Amino acid sequence: MKRINLVLQEILRFLLIYLLVFVWARFIFRKLWLALLISFLVSAVFYLFLIYLFRKRKYKGGLKLKEKEDAENMFFSLVVDDKRMDFFEKLALSKHKNVKKYSKYLIISHENGTKTLLYVLADFENLTISRFVNEFNKVKGKAQKYVFFTYSFDENVPSFAHNFDGCFLFLNRFSAYENLFKYYQIFPPITQKYKKDKALTFKDFLAYSLSRKRAKGYMLSAFLLAFSALFVRTTIYYVIVASVLILLAIFSQFNPIFNIKEEKEIL
Repeated sequence: MKRINLVLQEILRFLLIYLLVFVWARFIFRKLWLALLISFLVSAVFYLFLIYLFRKRKYKGGLKLKEKEDAENMFFSLVVDDKRMDFFEKLALSKHKNVKKYSKYLIISHENGTKTLLYVLADFENLTISRFVNEFNKVKGKAQKYVFFTYSFDENVPSFAHNFDGCFLFLNRFSAYENLFKYYQIFPPITQKYKKDKALTFKDFLAYSLSRKRAKGYMLSAFLLAFSALFVRTTIYYVIVASVLILLAIFSQFNPIFNIKEEKEIL
């Protein structure tokens, strides 16, 4: 069943591209059979190009509004929980046997002899370079990989960390939700919630408008316009509208940033 769904999904993607090419081919060529043939050839080339392009590129997942709210509340709950390290110990023990818990961090010993240190900064302060150096000096040399979980961090902190020996990974409240809690399917209980209204950001609007769920509506509207081209040569206005709708459907289907969730082995 899964293989059939994958085949149907690829067929749908090809048809979306074909519709896009066809509405223009039908506008340019008077003969229907010529428009159908050229549309197929161009669509096949374009489809293969998109397959190659999207398999080469890696996108980071985007969180939905509800997930963002949960991520905020989970971090808030961890901050006020004086036994927060018990949760991270439970999370680590779900996949690793040798885990040692400390007041602010835990160390995971792997079977190959390496160690991973998860450092939990349970406050609402931003992680700057100076603060990172101060915190890292407390655990330097204890592991080969260091994972810092913080509310937020300056964008230049990860690159600065390369000055030290070891592998470094920085997680803010959102990336920790997606790549740590969600990956392990273990979430901190929400005991504290923010009491504030969340404004809809432009990124949230894109995430809603360009998600795979919206593709059906775009496709249906474009199909109706393209179907009319079988009988009459449409005007440039309808060609442009149909093209925009099909492009939206294609972008929503071809695993864009708002659909793919990139999972990583954090610990």
